[in-house]
Amino acid sequence: MRLLRGVDLRTIGSGSLGATNTGRILGRKGFYFTLVLDILKGVFAVLLARSLEFQPGIVCAVVVAVIAGNIWPLWLHFHGGKGIATSLGAFVALDYKILLIGGVVLLITYLVTRKFLPSWIATLVAMPLIAYFFGNPMPVVVSLLVSAVIILIAHKSNIMQVWFT
Repeated sequence: MRLLRGVDLRTIGSGSLGATNTGRILGRKGFYFTLVLDILKGVFAVLLARSLEFQPGIVCAVVVAVIAGNIWPLWLHFHGGKGIATSLGAFVALDYKILLIGGVVLLITYLVTRKFLPSWIATLVAMPLIAYFFGNPMPVVVSLLVSAVIILIAHKSNIMQVWFT
């Protein structure tokens, strides 16, 4: 985003390169631009792995890798986004049915809490369980679990703010 406005988003606001911080600084267009690109990044990585006919375990590893790469990109000195939009795209490409059921969890939790972060956390925790109970292969369950842990680590400061202040 430095190219668009001469601003290094890593030094302003939360310091995240994700859609939320980008939107706070660059406005609605910046939010949607970042959101769409991050979702597409997740979708593209997983669909590419599938189109190359990688084994299911490798496809699941790609899910985790694209999320981790979004959060801790090497070329940005391990300082990127927080993985929400990229995980959404990766999960859609992995198995959209799990994400749809997770969406019900998200909606119900949001209606109760009126806060997105606790709702997404509940969804992240529920999705490996959903995958397991619907008979998905263990690599899918593990990739969802590891992805949830990675995203929770990335949101540690937000979680502390929401629940402990």
